Amino acid sequence: MGGITNALRCPLKIGALPYHLDVMPDSVDIGKMDNGYAKHIATHRKERKERLMRTAAAAFLETGLKQTTMEQVATHAGVSKIVLYRYFGSKDKLIHAILGTMVDRLLKADEVDVDWWTERIPLTLSVARENRDAMTLLIRQASHDPKYGSHFMRLHDVLVERSRQRQERNLPGELSEKKTPAIGATFLAETTVALFLEAYVRWLETGDPNHDDDFISWITRSARALSYYGAGGTPPE
Repeated sequence: MGGITNALRCPLKIGALPYHLDVMPDSVDIGKMDNGYAKHIATHRKERKERLMRTAAAAFLETGLKQTTMEQVATHAGVSKIVLYRYFGSKDKLIHAILGTMVDRLLKADEVDVDWWTERIPLTLSVARENRDAMTLLIRQASHDPKYGSHFMRLHDVLVERSRQRQERNLPGELSEKKTPAIGATFLAETTVALFLEAYVRWLETGDPNHDDDFISWITRSARALSYYGAGGTPPE
């Protein structure tokens, strides 16, 4: 404890935080430190945790949620296992943190206040691209996993409800009351969400980021066509 106490008294080197901060015992009360030092430690931990989740997502995506070990994740991240356990506690908690954060970011981008719902598409695609491995892990693997599938279902259920409400608000009045019985609002919303999630991941896997605008244009027209045809109408030109 003496070594850690002495380290806390040392001047902080900006941009080169001591490595031992990653394994600082819980007994050390950051709140009692100098405000500037405590702020740098908190920032360091937040940024380090984010980097660890990104590299871990890549490792899990490459080897699989069940097959990948914490040893492999640590090697992929270039840290010791003790660092991972200090930040996340266990492999399960690490995976839940990755998936939960991914869902939170997508839902936050999808609820931004905009003039028209299509303006959210570039925002959600940007989030997906910035977190490519976590997004792909969520859709390709977690969605079929009994232990981690709850994260996908949370995303799916919220997006389906939002999609249903938006279709009812945005379709012309005569169409919003003319739902095709064989289709139905819920089916239409679920299909729209499925299109978006699958298309996003396929585009991340195979598309050229320089052509994101083309993808956005295509999926926007596709979603509008689903809505109008699903309601028994024809999308405007």
